[in-house]
Amino acid sequence: MGRRVYGLETEYGLSARTRPPGASDWKRLTSDEAARALFAPMVNACATTGAFLSNGGRLYLDVGNHPEYATPECTSIDDLVVAERAGDELMVALAAQATDLEAQAGRDTEFRLFKNNVDSYGNTYGSHENYLVDRATDPDALTAWLVPFLVSRQAIAGAGRWHRGRFTVSQRCDALADVVSNQTTRSRPLINTRDEPHADPSRYRRLHVISGDSSLDESSAWLKYASTELVLRLAESGRPAPVSIDDPVLALRRWGRDPREASEIQARYAELSGEIAEGLEDASAAWRDASVVPEWAHKRRLIEAHRERHSLSDADPRLDALDLRWHALGTDPQGRPLGLARLLEARGELARLTDPVAVAAAREVAPGPGRARLRGCLIAAAKQHGRENTVDWASFVVHDLPASLRLDDPFVESDAEVDALVERMRAEPRRRTVGGFRPPQ
Repeated sequence: MGRRVYGLETEYGLSARTRPPGASDWKRLTSDEAARALFAPMVNACATTGAFLSNGGRLYLDVGNHPEYATPECTSIDDLVVAERAGDELMVALAAQATDLEAQAGRDTEFRLFKNNVDSYGNTYGSHENYLVDRATDPDALTAWLVPFLVSRQAIAGAGRWHRGRFTVSQRCDALADVVSNQTTRSRPLINTRDEPHADPSRYRRLHVISGDSSLDESSAWLKYASTELVLRLAESGRPAPVSIDDPVLALRRWGRDPREASEIQARYAELSGEIAEGLEDASAAWRDASVVPEWAHKRRLIEAHRERHSLSDADPRLDALDLRWHALGTDPQGRPLGLARLLEARGELARLTDPVAVAAAREVAPGPGRARLRGCLIAAAKQHGRENTVDWASFVVHDLPASLRLDDPFVESDAEVDALVERMRAEPRRRTVGGFRPPQ
């Protein structure tokens, strides 16, 4: 497949506590209360807990009271990493807006957001990757290539988890129970087979990978997405898969505790990637050379150093708390990162690949050309001119014209019908003014 679009859906962990001004005792909010308070600014603006934004992405409250952000469709791996970082910042901005709204109501409320995949009770939530693939590609070939790769990918892209004295390189290795399935909750598979391409279904299908960990280290994120793209190219080339696994779920759990065999499989895939790496030569080289230190290794090194410095036992709950703090988003009142991963990045100990200026821009406009940017133009015009509208990934409806538009080509960079609809929203009389959610700058 010559071109591809990518997208990411990230579910965030959320906790919140509140107290009247001047009081010393905090009350912990239930998950439902915390979610309602976090999304109150959006509900006040547009009477919903889910909205498409002017950058083409979507911010919403998912099942289980998890805040979720879906990036706009991206046409490059670099743009996807930028869009992911912009989503983190948009979620933090929503929390800041909700904090201000709570203060206006006479409540001192603190929100805590975590970019992780499992809570202390073992409840798990996802990081879902989306890759557009050609409908003509043999599904069995995709499965044969992807299953060993995804089972072993935790060795290069796991976020790691320290829990009750035991370390695993992946947050999700104990949660997945199937290889392929059309379920995402009851049967958590490596690959979700629900076929919703959000594009011309006669030409494309959407590969929905739900086995990965959420990444805070941008180098790990970049290699995770780039290596997956390279494996898709290998699968599409017609080559036979280099390895098979008898029991992928068992291997996932075993390699989560000892990734050495997983690393060997990754090395076999990486060696093959050089043949089809056009445009991703740097990623293929980094993969082959194992030059990107995985996020789990950074985390384990930090936790073990803390344990030794303070003479703690492996099962000391303070180490579990340190693990959670790795994933925290946002800053304290002095502007210092709350999360250890972001703190190490600020100190230069984790590499930051994204340009902060580009990330700020991606909060407003899709980071690259394609359908997402056109969708964003329509959304921005509807807000500017007070138009009542309904948005989906491949459609846009203006109820008070009325007018509707299909955008089935995710690669489209310009469209005369989009330009005409933007002009109609500007020029034609509207029935009533409507609001719209906009995170603070």
